[in-house]
Amino acid sequence: MSIERRLFAVIPLVAIAVWLIDAMMDAYLFGRGGFLDVAFFDVPLQKIFVRWFFILVYSVFAAVLIRVLSKQREAQGELQRNLAAIEASMDGIALFNEKHEYLYLNDAYARITGYPGPGELVGKTFAAIYDEQQLRWIEAVIFPALEREGSWHGEMSAHRKDRTLFDQEASITRLSDGSCVCVMRDITERKGREEALTRSERFLSTIFDSIRDPFCIYDREFRIVRANEAYGELKGKAVDSLLEETCYRALKGRESVCEDCVIQRTLQSGDRCAKEKSVTLKSGETGWLELYTYPIFDASGTVSYVIEYTRDVTDRKKADEDRRRLIEKLEYLSKIDGLTGLLNRRALTEQIEYEIDRARRYEAELAVILCDLDNLKEINDTHGHLIGDMALQLLAAALRSSLRNVDIAGRYGGDEFLVIVPQTLAAGAMSMAEKIRLAAERTEVRIEGDMRVAISISIGVASLAAAPEGVDGLIRRVDAALYASKNTGRNKVTLAQ
Repeated sequence: MSIERRLFAVIPLVAIAVWLIDAMMDAYLFGRGGFLDVAFFDVPLQKIFVRWFFILVYSVFAAVLIRVLSKQREAQGELQRNLAAIEASMDGIALFNEKHEYLYLNDAYARITGYPGPGELVGKTFAAIYDEQQLRWIEAVIFPALEREGSWHGEMSAHRKDRTLFDQEASITRLSDGSCVCVMRDITERKGREEALTRSERFLSTIFDSIRDPFCIYDREFRIVRANEAYGELKGKAVDSLLEETCYRALKGRESVCEDCVIQRTLQSGDRCAKEKSVTLKSGETGWLELYTYPIFDASGTVSYVIEYTRDVTDRKKADEDRRRLIEKLEYLSKIDGLTGLLNRRALTEQIEYEIDRARRYEAELAVILCDLDNLKEINDTHGHLIGDMALQLLAAALRSSLRNVDIAGRYGGDEFLVIVPQTLAAGAMSMAEKIRLAAERTEVRIEGDMRVAISISIGVASLAAAPEGVDGLIRRVDAALYASKNTGRNKVTLAQ
């Protein structure tokens, strides 16, 4: 039982004792009557007041004493708990006086500073863990702050017992008697991690800024969290003005995500995406960009960020277009006769095979016209090959002016021209052949001065209906009809049998 409870329990016994002792003194010392009378039966009112006064005084004294002892016990308990907390703390805690001597320190303080126990530091000064340069800094910075504000918090360096340096974070509070309490934490590992993180961030920033192509990172709300200078140049905006803004508002002035947004597709699917789009360059020309998006997942596997990498493929697209045009040109040249601009023999052969196949599939009519320039050898021998070439070119022009859009004309040989006439009977082909002959007959090659060279052509016509044997048979018959025109006087049209 505690002393407070014992004092409280003895109050009734003290009251009885006071009453009985006073009665005994009245009965036996002063002879005022029998003991029982003066104790219980014949007690003057004055005595009752006196006795109760002494009982009350004792009770008050006991209550005050109980209160004091209780407070003292609570303070001791609080002190014990505080000391236990201090000793159990992972942070180093020390008390030092105005002479900078350690009065108290916990085990953590000794462990952090590399000492086996607190006893080795008690009574020593700061010089045990700080060198002269650090001590001068403490006197110049920390103590004036304690004088002004009563406390100081910051980081500084110290050394352990084995003289190895470590970084510490300290909070110092000045007490009323001039002593100070210091709470210290070893932050060497934290500083190392921070430095490693800083180096890593600096390394990543260097890589990020060294990327010449536009590069950007978006969060799940489509906010731009990071972008390089190339991205700002591409968008025509300062990078700082884009950060923390949604891409659709900052770049498009929209209030919602753009249609066919690859960032949204990557956020929803978690897959890498690619997109090609055209843009208007500063010069006003059309450029082409390729956009690639890559997801960044958090610990739960959710896409938390999206990286967008942009490549300017304008030059490549132009090269592809130039290559396509070159291929088309080569294909065109491979099918076109260089002198007349009409189809060459190879292209004509492909076309007539196709037209014969189509005519037979759909049971349609088909005819061919074979033209030969009369007397080309004499023109070349008399006026030169240049005039002969001009005659061939003029004949090609006459053919073009005489044909329909569906008709196909080409140079079949040196001075021979073949015309494919789809969906046409022999009579229609004969009429067209005559039209061609007349157009050629009205054509003249002009030579220097007033000299003119007239040209004429001999023509053969054949119909597919009479040539079930195919391309070779059709060509043989139209060729035979052409020679019949030549052998019977030239400048005429003959229908193949």
